[in-house]
Amino acid sequence: MIVKDKLIKEYPLTKKVECSFECYEVVKRKYVIFFNEKINMNNMETLLNDIATIVKNKVSMVRTFIVVGETEEQFKKEDLVYFNGVDTFVVYYLKNIKDNTISFNEQRMLFFGAGWRKIIKKFNKILLENK
Repeated sequence: MIVKDKLIKEYPLTKKVECSFECYEVVKRKYVIFFNEKINMNNMETLLNDIATIVKNKVSMVRTFIVVGETEEQFKKEDLVYFNGVDTFVVYYLKNIKDNTISFNEQRMLFFGAGWRKIIKKFNKILLENK
């Protein structure tokens, strides 16, 4: 995935979390996960459960994950953010391989310090302005 390589190199993402998928801590309690399979409406819930299970006791209790991946589907912005009601936010940052667009939810969310807006903005700068 060219997106993954570009973000790891240019962000830079250096603080890797040891788990079964590629996960990097961007700043305190904010993590980026690179998902290697195509993301669609059917596997989003399974992915959320996998993230919760795999990172349990490996990252801080209150946390935000930005899942970077590819898709062939169109999503509404509200479908690209998730909160478990307790301590975990997940926002998807997806490249559509059919039309080469990127979908994400840039809404301001400062509950528990969950703000991912600056990270998404920097991702966009790396990926969209440096084509």
